[in-house]
Amino acid sequence: MIGVIACAGKSTRLMPCTNFLSKQLLPLYDKPLIYYPISMLMKVGIRDIYIVVNGENFDLYQKQLGNGEEWGINLTIVKDTEIKGTIGAFNKCLEYTKNQKVCFVLGDNFFYGKEFEKELEYAVNNPNGAYVFGYPVKDPRAFGVASFDKQGNVTKLVEKPEKPESNMCVTGIYVYDEKCSELAQKVGLSKRGEYEVTDLNKMYLSRGELKLCKVPKKNFWLDAGTSETLLKASNFVFKTIKKTKKQIGCIDEIAYQKGYITKEQLQKNYEKLKKTLYGQYLYDNYLK
Repeated sequence: MIGVIACAGKSTRLMPCTNFLSKQLLPLYDKPLIYYPISMLMKVGIRDIYIVVNGENFDLYQKQLGNGEEWGINLTIVKDTEIKGTIGAFNKCLEYTKNQKVCFVLGDNFFYGKEFEKELEYAVNNPNGAYVFGYPVKDPRAFGVASFDKQGNVTKLVEKPEKPESNMCVTGIYVYDEKCSELAQKVGLSKRGEYEVTDLNKMYLSRGELKLCKVPKKNFWLDAGTSETLLKASNFVFKTIKKTKKQIGCIDEIAYQKGYITKEQLQKNYEKLKKTLYGQYLYDNYLK
């Protein structure tokens, strides 16, 4: 399975901070926001990752991430010059995703929790149709919303409804089988003038192949695409690290734990980070 992370939007909700910078390169506490979706994919064993970015930010992503070699993964930065929605970004990777199973992530989403990771790992290891991940929210009007019957089966998906039928929003991570690229090319423009991921999910729903994994409320999810939610996620990471003494989204740590890199490579990575709390964490736990 490969991973695709969509980071191609114009980040208008975070302007003026994002006039000349992609929001996924802004800090979420002690590391760039983009580290968190990368870390999720690495945790479930995905090492081939494609990050679709606004063409204006291509060089910035290359400088920040390189090709992933220092973490033992394969990172490819893909340009999107059209910026027409989530599936518009997905379709920029068709040469890589054809006949592949894909975990597709919206780059401004932040997830945390053992139950969520367990559900994601199951979906990645048992790709059959499509999996979406639902999370209850107070005001679901800004999200894709899933309606479901008493048995928990998805009956309807609506993107940003004015009058939601449930409070179960569909979060920004999706697991698809190898049919996804063929189906994604059939997605048409929505009324908002975008190619919407909800419409791809509806195709799987119409085939009876869409599964909803409900993320328990005790887990943590946020669309970190506004100043308020980015700060809220940052505060959560800060407090959790202080409480648990464990890092979140530390791709150097994950790479070493998974055996993607050697201790020698970890030492090299640490040398660039030694003056930071992030680097000190690596030293104290793995290099001392």
